[in-house]
Amino acid sequence: MSVAQLEPTAEHAVEPAPAASRGWRRVGYAALAALAYVPILLTSPGRVVADTKSYLYLDPGRLLKQAPSMWDPNIGLGTVTHQTIGYAFPMGPYYWLMHMAGVPAWVSQRLWLGTILLFAGLGVLFLLRTLHVRGPGVPVAALLFMLTPYSLDFASRISVLLLPWAALPWMIALVVRALRDDGGWKYPAIFAVVVQLVGGVNATALVFAGIAPVLWILYATFIDREVGWRRALGTVARIGLLTLLTSLWWIAGLWAQGGYGLNVLKYTETLETVSTASLASEVLRGLGYWFFYGRDKLGPWTESSVDYTQHLWLIAVGFAIPTLAMLSAACVRWRHRAYFVLLVLIGVVVAVGAHPYADPSALGGLFKSFAESSSFGLALRSTGRAVPLLALGFAVLLGVWVNAVARVWSSRGVATRGLVLAGLVMVLAIVNLPALWNGSFYGTNLQRDEAIPDYWTQAIAALDT
Repeated sequence: MSVAQLEPTAEHAVEPAPAASRGWRRVGYAALAALAYVPILLTSPGRVVADTKSYLYLDPGRLLKQAPSMWDPNIGLGTVTHQTIGYAFPMGPYYWLMHMAGVPAWVSQRLWLGTILLFAGLGVLFLLRTLHVRGPGVPVAALLFMLTPYSLDFASRISVLLLPWAALPWMIALVVRALRDDGGWKYPAIFAVVVQLVGGVNATALVFAGIAPVLWILYATFIDREVGWRRALGTVARIGLLTLLTSLWWIAGLWAQGGYGLNVLKYTETLETVSTASLASEVLRGLGYWFFYGRDKLGPWTESSVDYTQHLWLIAVGFAIPTLAMLSAACVRWRHRAYFVLLVLIGVVVAVGAHPYADPSALGGLFKSFAESSSFGLALRSTGRAVPLLALGFAVLLGVWVNAVARVWSSRGVATRGLVLAGLVMVLAIVNLPALWNGSFYGTNLQRDEAIPDYWTQAIAALDT
């Protein structure tokens, strides 16, 4: 098929009748939810994992009571807490409600992670609807993004860091709508709410996710020329003002911790350590986070990493997705193709960062100097958290390509081929995440029974005396 044949299909794919369309949409939502929840609920039932903070499961009420105060008198002679205020919302209230409802902690954990995955997929649907994209490629894009291996980096230990990833397509779509709604406050307000929901614990992940909406504003103003610079500035001002106001609660906590708390940057992973695994090849697969590959005498730190480093068939599948996406970008003419190509390019540059540490590229060298000369730069050392930019770009480009091919086949009277193609790409996305069927979302080395161990309660009693 030539480029010209594929050109008109991205935004004008043939849709079925409205009633049939609504029916298939419900089926699609149900299938997406089933993929998000069922495999995780079937993973190690009855076992609690060490995800984020234990006190979220042991006593969420006490957490909510103490989180608003940055001063913690219970450690040493008193200290300024690190990130605790970030768990005051939304993670704290969620676990408190589940605890009060009598839901087992292991079920609460599975529903929490499943909801994050589901909202990532729904965000892509919302984004493509905002960009007027219809057709079988839409669920393909949603599934590719929802099932990216990036989620495995944090699922077992710090799932709260997945919130900016899940919010990424929502933030782009809300910026698109805010620019179109000249002078309106509705979408800037929703954008601000989304940011304060997902940004309270880790500013680094939020900053990297924030590259995408900023890039869209620049793209829409200077490349696509959908809006003028005056409207763009007004939209930026409204979004910036509301986002700042709604996020002051966690920004204040971050400021207090940075000024008076323990210098955690000094005692955590170094820039050199982070850079060891941020190879371009790993980043393209949706991986590249250094901790994902670590192991000790007890075994791998992240058990799912074994599949991605030892099984050649999975390595091949992991490279097939970005390869197909880049071929899609070359073959399909679409109004917004340039934006998603830029998103991928910028994502690769940022995610690779200072790798290789001893001899980085020109841009990597600049980042290395910046990170080693300032606290803010060092705080951004976890460049692997920019991988969602690539994951979203690849997902959308592949989805648009599926739409384009399906439209061509539909015009030739073989529309079922388009559905088959969409199904094959979705199978590729599922195969690329073995955790869906082998139970490796949560590592066994981080699990314990639902009941609190006796030696915990004995130690607490001893300390109380």
